[in-house]
Amino acid sequence: MTVGTLIIGSGVAATALAQTLLEHDPQASILILEAGVRVKTKDFGLWEHYLITGKLPYDPYRDLPYPQRDFSGENESAGGTDMPLMGARVFAYGGSTLHWGGWAFRLKPEDFHLKSNTGEGIDWPYDYDVLEPYYWRAEKHLAVSGDSSDTSPPRNPLHPYPFPHFPLTLQDKPMADAMDEIGMSYGHMPIARRGVSDIPSRHAPCQTTGTCKYCPFGARYAACNYLDELREWNDYPGLSVKLGAVVLEILMDGKRRATGAVFWDRESGETHKVEADRVVVAAGAIESAKLLQRSTSSDWPMGIGNDHDLVGRHLITHPYFIFTSTLPANPDGLQTEMNFPTLVSRHFDSQAEQKDGKFVLVAPPETGSQSLAQQMQRGLSRGEIEKTLLGPTRIQIHGMLEVFGRPEHFVKGVEDVNRIGLPMTHVEYTKDKCFDHRMAVIQERVAAIFGAMGAPPPNKQAPSWRADHAASVCRMSSNEAAGVVNEDLRVHGTDNLYVVSNAVFPNLGAINPTLTLTALALKLGDHLNTLGSTHDRSQTRSKKGRPAVATSVGP
Repeated sequence: MTVGTLIIGSGVAATALAQTLLEHDPQASILILEAGVRVKTKDFGLWEHYLITGKLPYDPYRDLPYPQRDFSGENESAGGTDMPLMGARVFAYGGSTLHWGGWAFRLKPEDFHLKSNTGEGIDWPYDYDVLEPYYWRAEKHLAVSGDSSDTSPPRNPLHPYPFPHFPLTLQDKPMADAMDEIGMSYGHMPIARRGVSDIPSRHAPCQTTGTCKYCPFGARYAACNYLDELREWNDYPGLSVKLGAVVLEILMDGKRRATGAVFWDRESGETHKVEADRVVVAAGAIESAKLLQRSTSSDWPMGIGNDHDLVGRHLITHPYFIFTSTLPANPDGLQTEMNFPTLVSRHFDSQAEQKDGKFVLVAPPETGSQSLAQQMQRGLSRGEIEKTLLGPTRIQIHGMLEVFGRPEHFVKGVEDVNRIGLPMTHVEYTKDKCFDHRMAVIQERVAAIFGAMGAPPPNKQAPSWRADHAASVCRMSSNEAAGVVNEDLRVHGTDNLYVVSNAVFPNLGAINPTLTLTALALKLGDHLNTLGSTHDRSQTRSKKGRPAVATSVGP
């Protein structure tokens, strides 16, 4: 079987790319290979089970902890700073959009010029203005609710958010008042959950159940839902998705041309080869790098795109910090209203902070320490509940900090495979020497907010380095000696092999990468459409109706 476009991975990048190609040519031949399984979404029974047990239906498809003494875990963590993968990823149809929070920020113009502004890292091959129209399209694809307040990036006035912002909650008021008092800007969280629109046909299903980690309505964007709709509600005969397909290597014809891939079918236990006119790796940052590394040949002895030993290097993520304090009283009885944040400050996400690392501050929805449901379940009386609710209450400020890529920070595959058949991961990372000082500065700034709220300074707390936003391990560059892919996301030195994942980001800035990744996928789709559509050159079928492919020895 030969397909026009082979896409490895089924997350938001694969989905946005496939849609762009199919809108241009409904007959386009596209095969999506996904190593993971299907997890039911919008299922009321699973939702009820989650409410009762607290266990999410996709939890079994995360990484296991790093190996303990009983050798029961997965992956390896080395270096001076642990960057765990457990909880950061989901091996399933739809990828990380099954568990993401929906935060949908744009990078700022200065983020595209990190090297020029600070001497750190490298610059993007183009400016913010090039990506701005794709950001708008990405916001529509993800159904983002937001506004242009705070210190947001510039926006074309013809490119509004598709849905109005969610209003700030009463629980946000103390933090908002404190920021007003000390002159710190803030705004509404741009979030990929459809809010109520003034256009009747676009009323959205978000009903703020407080269970957004598993939305019973599909209000939060999930790539698997979108792909299902592409397949079920459109006439796209060339689009197909294969689950449980663990891609072992990308095949090359000489140095420049990718010819397809070899994958292991977990259901049958057989290994197959699929040929393609072009190959797009959309497997997430870490798996994208590992796949290129293990696709070796005499032309690419260190892996495809790795002539300069850059594949897997310059690993970064976002250290996530939480500062906690206590208000002496809660006279207004403020408590959690939603399961997602509505107030965010990008005051320190600015060029003035860029050299030391930009950061954002968030008022989390779970900041309060009171749970009426739990108190009622415990049988407390109304008077007892009110006394607890109005008394001392915990407050929190969350945030993310920008860090910079270093060549000595890397990921690579190891020999052992995990539960779904993918090679496990070796992570090498050590925080910069100046990191602790930077966190101390952030703590002082957060303490000023707490002080304006009438709370004591927070205690020092170590941030989480979990690799939710792992990036930059196949970074984009104008010069092939500085990166792995060019501005069109084509692997340097190849003609038809592309990478579209967080791996290609030259830097992360201080914000979540999903909206930028979606914009890059849409941009890549437009680029591939200019190269011309690709259809099946051959389409043979086995007796069982499956594509006839070459079979070789299994792993």
